[in-house]
Amino acid sequence: MGKDKWKCRLCGQFFDNKEMSEEHYPARSVGNEDIVALNITKMFDSFQSKEMQERIGNKLSAGEGIEQISGDIFDNELAESLYPDGRTARTLCRKCNIFLGKYDEAYLKFFSLDGDAKAIKGFSQNTKIYIIKSIFGKFLSIPEAKNEEFDFVDFLKNDLETEYSGKWKIYFVRRDFSSDLMGMKDIGTGKITFEEGVVYELSDDKFIYNLMNFDKHPCFEMTNLFDILKKNYKLIQGVGSDGGYHAQIFMTRLFSELI
Repeated sequence: MGKDKWKCRLCGQFFDNKEMSEEHYPARSVGNEDIVALNITKMFDSFQSKEMQERIGNKLSAGEGIEQISGDIFDNELAESLYPDGRTARTLCRKCNIFLGKYDEAYLKFFSLDGDAKAIKGFSQNTKIYIIKSIFGKFLSIPEAKNEEFDFVDFLKNDLETEYSGKWKIYFVRRDFSSDLMGMKDIGTGKITFEEGVVYELSDDKFIYNLMNFDKHPCFEMTNLFDILKKNYKLIQGVGSDGGYHAQIFMTRLFSELI
C-alpha cells in the first residue's frame, strides 16, 4: 500500500480507499456471512467438566447424534461473533472484484452440488475453468499471503485463458467429521511452512483448500483442483486419520490463541 493508496492484488494498480471493494473470502454465498470464532479456552474447560460429560451422555442415550450435539454446543455455548457481516479484505479494486464475480458464480454451482463427481463431469469445460479460477482468486485476499507475489494473476485476469503452468497448486477435500473438531466447522485461513515450500489454507462450509508451491506430500490424500477437468475426477472426503495440512494449520492457530 502506497501513501493513502491501496494496491489491487489483481490489476496491480493503486487506488484511493473508496475505490477499493470489500472482498469476501470465501464468497458470502458459501457460508461467509456471520463468522464466529471458537472459544478454545472455554471449549477445553467445558469438555473437561463432569456436567458437560453428563449432558453429552444423556443426549447420546436419548438418540441424538454426536454431530447434532456438538453443533448445538458450538452454536449456543462456544461460538463468539467475529465477523458479523462475513470476513472481508480490501485487496481488490471494485472493477476487479466485479470481474472475478463471474468466476464465483461458477463456483457456486460446484458448491451447491457438493462437488459431486458425476454432476461436475456434466459441466462445460469453461465452467470448470471458472470454478478453478474462483478458488485461485480467493487466495489473493487471505491476510497470510499479503506479501506473496503469485504467478497465477495473469491466468485470472484473462477469462479466455484455459491453462496455467506456474508453480502453485491447489488441493482440496470435502469436509466431513474427520476435518472438523467435534463437528464444529472452522472457515479460518492459515499458513504453514515446510522445507519444500509453503502451504496456505482457505475453506468454506463444504470444502477445505490448500494452495502450495510444491507437490503435496504423498501421505495426504487430497484432490488436485485441476482434476475436475478430467473424466476420472474423484472427490476425496475428509482429511483422514492424520488430519492432513488442515490439522497442522488448525493446531498452529489454536496454540497461537492460547499463548
